[in-house]
Amino acid sequence: MANIKQNLAYSAILTLSTYLVPLIVFPYISRVLGVEGIGQIDTVDNIIDYCILFSMMGLTTVGIREIAKNKDNPQVLGQTFTDLFVLNLYSTLFIAIVFGIVVWTSPKLSNYGVLIPIGAAKLIANLFWIEWLYTGLEEFKYITLRSVILRTAFIIAVFIFVNDQHDTTVYYLLFAGITIGNAICNWTYKRTFLHWDIRKANIKHYITPFFVLGLFAMLSAIYTKLSLPVLSFLTDDQEAGNYATATRVYQVIIALVSTLTAVMIPRMSVLMKENRFDKVREYSLMSFKLLFIFSFPIICFMEIFAPDIIRLFAGTGFEGAILPMRIIMPQLIIIGAEKIIVLQLLIPLRKDRTIVMAGLIGVFNWCIFTALLVPTYHNIGTSIVWVIAELTVLLIANRETQRSLNIHFPVKLFLLSCLYAIPYLLLGWGIYYVTEDPIIRIILSMVLFIGYATLLEFKVYKTGILQPVVNIIKRVT
Repeated sequence: MANIKQNLAYSAILTLSTYLVPLIVFPYISRVLGVEGIGQIDTVDNIIDYCILFSMMGLTTVGIREIAKNKDNPQVLGQTFTDLFVLNLYSTLFIAIVFGIVVWTSPKLSNYGVLIPIGAAKLIANLFWIEWLYTGLEEFKYITLRSVILRTAFIIAVFIFVNDQHDTTVYYLLFAGITIGNAICNWTYKRTFLHWDIRKANIKHYITPFFVLGLFAMLSAIYTKLSLPVLSFLTDDQEAGNYATATRVYQVIIALVSTLTAVMIPRMSVLMKENRFDKVREYSLMSFKLLFIFSFPIICFMEIFAPDIIRLFAGTGFEGAILPMRIIMPQLIIIGAEKIIVLQLLIPLRKDRTIVMAGLIGVFNWCIFTALLVPTYHNIGTSIVWVIAELTVLLIANRETQRSLNIHFPVKLFLLSCLYAIPYLLLGWGIYYVTEDPIIRIILSMVLFIGYATLLEFKVYKTGILQPVVNIIKRVT
């Protein structure tokens, strides 16, 4: 069985590489393609991403869970893959037809020309990406190496082939090529692990979890996707712009926490199948330790240096994003804990209905508090509402895991971590008042925060996550 710490290390490298790509590429293409070119690409790609969300529904979660459960039985593994892939085939074809009808009947979308068929190719290629298969098999080394190679090739190709504002189509083709390349690699490599026969597909067993967990994904997306247009409708575009700026950095950070959490899903599914609940509790505690190791220094850093970060990231005129960012940042712990409990524990336990119920109650609270707070407190109210909605889901999920597994949010470890976080605040405030240069503040604080976090890992938390990262980097270099 693969080493869980090594899997976490590969996952961390993968996530960091994911967000290094836009940091390297975006400053270049924004200047070459201009606002109009970027706007065209983002519009088409956002539509395609929504289509992918609907075509996948709960497949990622269900797929990881079922593949992990059956990976030691080749015959059952092949049947499981067949059933899930055919189910995704039907949903993708349906969404592709709907997308085609919308494009056909919408003159505005038709005006995007060749960007539309490129986006459609990305939608179809996503069907063959089958990342859930390799995650369930815990093939994180393969996933990481493949992704890093393809993303590196993408960066090089952008600088070679995208040279002026007329290269919008070329850029989007290269961007969609990441999905297409991943799909080709994954579809070819699957022969190593399984044999399947599409004629023997039986999707009935998976229809309910596919749509139930898909519904939870849709409900969860409301907090992030719908809050912004609602804020814009109830107030104005300036408030919406400040809120969007406040959440953009947060979205990058929570993605890292989410990826680290997802690594545990296949292992938890196997352990629960084998009734090894002592190990389930051990890995759950390890997940919470990792969450606190990553979250507390990031939260302290963002709370103290929010003005500098907003100024460097967005420029002047976005001072209204500072307070919303400070309100949102503690959600790293709330959503991180929610993902540990929901993805690692409730999903392997097949508590799908409880998960959806938590999502529905969270959306209900979001609607109520949006009506009460947003018209008066604008983007600050929207930030508070988001925290309330996610906290609701966490409390309901935590109650279920406590009842079913006697596992719950580790309050004692959380309080100790709060005490351990005090030096972050002292270091940060000291740096803030010693120098007025925002770049020096950020660099110096990052060095000191990372040093202190490393000390805590080796002396207090002792998860062992750092050594595999060092080993992987040594092997690569």
